[in-house]
Amino acid sequence: MAVETRRDATTSTSLPVMLVGTLFLALGLVAFVLLLNNIITSLNLRADGENFGTTLLRFLNDYGIIVPLILVAVGYTVIRIGLRIYNRNSTAAAWGRQILLWLTIATVVIAIQSFTSGFQNTYNSFSGLTGGVILLVVAGVFILGYIWLGNNADEFSGEETLSQASSRAAWNLLLPTIVVLVLVAARPLEATFIASLTDARFASSQESHFVGLDNYAQLLGVRLDTVDCERDDAGACVLDASGEISFPRARDVLDPSYQDMRFRDVTSIRIGESQLIFSARDRDFINSVGNTLLFTVLSVTFELILGMFVAMVINSKFTGRGLMRTAMLVPWAIPTVVSARLWEIMLRDNQSGVVNQFFTHVIPVLNSSQAWLANSNLQIPALVAVDVWKTTPFMALILLAGLQVIPSDVYEAAEVDGASKFRQFTSITLPLLRPTIAVALVFRTLDAIRVFDVFNVLLGRQKLSMATYNYETLSQNQQLGYASAIGVVIFIIILLFAVAYVKILGVNAE
Repeated sequence: MAVETRRDATTSTSLPVMLVGTLFLALGLVAFVLLLNNIITSLNLRADGENFGTTLLRFLNDYGIIVPLILVAVGYTVIRIGLRIYNRNSTAAAWGRQILLWLTIATVVIAIQSFTSGFQNTYNSFSGLTGGVILLVVAGVFILGYIWLGNNADEFSGEETLSQASSRAAWNLLLPTIVVLVLVAARPLEATFIASLTDARFASSQESHFVGLDNYAQLLGVRLDTVDCERDDAGACVLDASGEISFPRARDVLDPSYQDMRFRDVTSIRIGESQLIFSARDRDFINSVGNTLLFTVLSVTFELILGMFVAMVINSKFTGRGLMRTAMLVPWAIPTVVSARLWEIMLRDNQSGVVNQFFTHVIPVLNSSQAWLANSNLQIPALVAVDVWKTTPFMALILLAGLQVIPSDVYEAAEVDGASKFRQFTSITLPLLRPTIAVALVFRTLDAIRVFDVFNVLLGRQKLSMATYNYETLSQNQQLGYASAIGVVIFIIILLFAVAYVKILGVNAE
């Protein structure tokens, strides 16, 4: 009977193993050398008297943030694998073989581009035929290492576990997706973040300057202050014409930094004879955040509740179920701008508005017509109603897909045990639907936080969302750097909501 043998760990390392390990060490050192060379080049280009911020901005514009991080990660990983290959670790050999395969593919692709359109790296080291030939030679070295590692597994000690093999296969399948995400998502976000560190102007030839985190300090600068009431000679609080306690303006009584940094009060709360004032350096942005979050919470909550109801109704068996599912999607299929214009006509503040006509005559719950889009207190509820009407079908569609995956025999067993419909819903439907709810909430919250068209069409500049404020900052004020900072903050808020949903709903445990 043939018995598989592997060399003991104490056996001296063979020459081929040393060569493969050295190859990985060299690749790691090349990654670090490239990064160091880029940094030195930026420092060498530094003009006399140039500040550090300008040098850093030039480096970020040339190389970005992601590429240096990738070089560091790749360098560390391949050096670690090279050292483990020296120790003849079988898991490191398997990972090394996988890395060499991807390096071979990448090098061959770049070599083909070099032959066709002329390969040029950062320093124009190679071009045309010469560069292509050199790259093909490098690819040949990689493929030789790949073949040798595959044919000489007995040179390495230890056994790769099933979980380790599965993890390697998963990364192998995910790598193309990660590359695409870096190119189409991470790189644009990186460019936005870099622009947010400058005072760049939109559609302007004016040279931008590095301002660091000043845009974020202006955007997120808030403070809480307590202001005492105005008092008369007797020490009692002065009352205004309406009989309310009179308070001085915050800028008149607070420290000079309040005016120097251009704080403006956002809202205030009366506490006894004092007033708690919440102020911000960019009051319009803070108001837009409040408008957006209020709109998001209300719309997503109502859409989830109504979407769950609609999904459960159309998931049951009744005549005309197919027609109902088709009709349900009509509001969602209408473009948002079109539906917003239709609702603008319906929400008119006179008797020509269908909504006012309905609530004052058909169902007389209102005494008079309401200015839904002019009254500040009714604007957000009106927008929520428009958004709920349009996107509830989308929420219902996602939840319906989750409901149809739940086996019917689970409900049959619950009925046999005497569980009521409500108990079945809380103990069976909701727990099994939790991952689907998380997906639906992430999608809808992401859209709600980025809401632009409904606010822009129905309210214009009366009340801004974060997206419309970003648009105004970029197009009207031409502040590209400041608008980029707003975009980064919006992304962070969306990310926080997504992480919160996953954690709260426990999707990781599924």
